[in-house]
Amino acid sequence: MTASRVKWAGLAVVLLLAAYLPYMVGPFYISLATQALFFGLFALSINLISGFGGMITLGHAGLMGVAGYGLAILSVNEGWGLAAAIVGALVATVLVSAFFALLVVRTRGTYFVMVTLAEGMVIWGIALRWSELTGGENGIPGVPKPDFADAYWQFYYLVLVVVAVCTVLIALLVRSPFGLGLKGVRDAEDRLAPLGYNAAVHKLIAFTISGFFAGVAGLLLAMYNSFIGPSDVFFLASAEGLLMSILGGIGTVSGAFAGAAVVVIVTNWVSTYVDRWQTLLGVVFVLVVLFAPDGIAGAWQRHVWEPLKRRLGRGAPAPAPAAATETRPREEVRS
Repeated sequence: MTASRVKWAGLAVVLLLAAYLPYMVGPFYISLATQALFFGLFALSINLISGFGGMITLGHAGLMGVAGYGLAILSVNEGWGLAAAIVGALVATVLVSAFFALLVVRTRGTYFVMVTLAEGMVIWGIALRWSELTGGENGIPGVPKPDFADAYWQFYYLVLVVVAVCTVLIALLVRSPFGLGLKGVRDAEDRLAPLGYNAAVHKLIAFTISGFFAGVAGLLLAMYNSFIGPSDVFFLASAEGLLMSILGGIGTVSGAFAGAAVVVIVTNWVSTYVDRWQTLLGVVFVLVVLFAPDGIAGAWQRHVWEPLKRRLGRGAPAPAPAAATETRPREEVRS
């Protein structure tokens, strides 16, 4: 069996397990899996610009909150239908993402981090202080779910499908010519202009697309909790999303979900047995940085997948040698 077939077979097994998970475990573990999925999408939206574009952001929870608050305001406060509220919230998220992108595309490094942090804090301040619109510290309760996904297992399947579609779209994007240009921004931004690339436009588009996917995660978060509040858009939420990306593997697609799973499990399950679970999470993060700087996905690639590929390569039958063509001088024709 070739390595590509093993890879596709493994992906099929993961999808099969995800599809049958509600039949194997109870509501608590389905809740953990649901959170790991939409937080994994949030981490992947950060990874899109931080891992593949080299632009570290600390304000992405604000964009996630724009979608969550947009859905809550339009559906609860204004009485819009759920579908219209979802579309309106995503449009608002894209517009805010594009506006914020215009402010940061000319910055790099520490300046980029600080500007995105300030942008996220602006949204948090609006959510906290504009009580007439956002409910202030009390937030907005009663965010509805679709009628067909009211039960916990139905909502799990909804999240699974939405996250799977978004993940495929992001995977196609990073493998496209635009994705290669985005990696060029990360590795050698100054060399792109002589090659005919506009780095600022690439950063603008990537930041806006990343904000859209963060908005999708924000919609799922608001519907899952039936609530949206200032804590969902605070700086710590952005830092936690970046932590998920680094734990799983910066610059990878699958790593975002691995990192999200670790954080969700420690936060919701281990915390019931360990009082100092924040310390444990910090220890896990330090160990990953020291012994697996490329994250869980990178460690899997180096220690499991690459040896397996080598073993499969040794076990594959050798190609048949090409038939030797013997050239002989032509005999002279005698009359």
